[in-house]
Amino acid sequence: MKKRLMAVLLSLLLIFGALHLIASADFGDYGGDYDFGGGDSYDWGGNDYDWDDDDDDGGNYYYYGGSDSGDSSGTSGNSWIGGLVLAAIIVAVILLKSKKKGRGKAPVMPGAQATDPSTLRAMQEYLSVDPQFSESEFREKLSNLYVQFQNAWQGKDLTPLRPYLTDAFFNKCDRQLDAYRQNRQTNRVERISVLGVDLVGWKQESGVDVVIARLRTRIVDYVVDDATGSIVRGSNTAEKFMEYEWDLVRSSGQTTASGTGTTSQTCPHCGAPIDVNHTAVCEYCGSVLTTDTFDWAVREIKGLSQRTAG
Repeated sequence: MKKRLMAVLLSLLLIFGALHLIASADFGDYGGDYDFGGGDSYDWGGNDYDWDDDDDDGGNYYYYGGSDSGDSSGTSGNSWIGGLVLAAIIVAVILLKSKKKGRGKAPVMPGAQATDPSTLRAMQEYLSVDPQFSESEFREKLSNLYVQFQNAWQGKDLTPLRPYLTDAFFNKCDRQLDAYRQNRQTNRVERISVLGVDLVGWKQESGVDVVIARLRTRIVDYVVDDATGSIVRGSNTAEKFMEYEWDLVRSSGQTTASGTGTTSQTCPHCGAPIDVNHTAVCEYCGSVLTTDTFDWAVREIKGLSQRTAG
């Protein structure tokens, strides 16, 4: 029995590892060919699998669909191999429990663990820090940014996004996009629709203000060969319903300028006037600009769940 279990776990490890390497797509490689995540934070129409099953183990699960820092490896630090081993064990447990319950549905891997709202302050309280802050305008801004992110990802050039991402997150996503450039493939993201944006809460840490937001979207997401135009994975018809968590930061002490969106500022390096809506580089001194100094920038994105229609 033990030998059989070990063989099953090894097989699942190899299979899951292979699926993980080929299945990622959409901006930051959070989506993919295989659904993930449950319905804990948003109901997409019912869970395919009851992960908790009356067990309480602290909720520290391996997740598929993107790590906290924008990498789709689904592990943190250098524990990629350990994460795959853990994933294989989780898959085995899910399969065994699914069989025991007699369900005919395919098991769905857990998504990223969402931030606990109890660790955040209510957004209404942020007005005491920034009286000009508007939740509605902020939600609209994030909705527009999501579309810009997907378009830039499809164009394989993240330069236009440079002001809206922190250095670390920009570099992480650009390295991920290198795989498409090198393989001469394009991840097409079409029929983009932002279904909702919720501001979960905010906090202050290490000299920055942090806002946690959740985006619910619908996309069609597939990868094509640049030379032939043929689809190498995914579907150009199947709709995916995605839920993400965005972590946005801005230097503490900054307040919202009049008007919506990002406004004209001065270059923090040379003092020249710039408009980060139109450029990511100061035309006077050549410095790369990011908005987290005076406006909000995305520090990380988590893939909470994916459901494919049909």
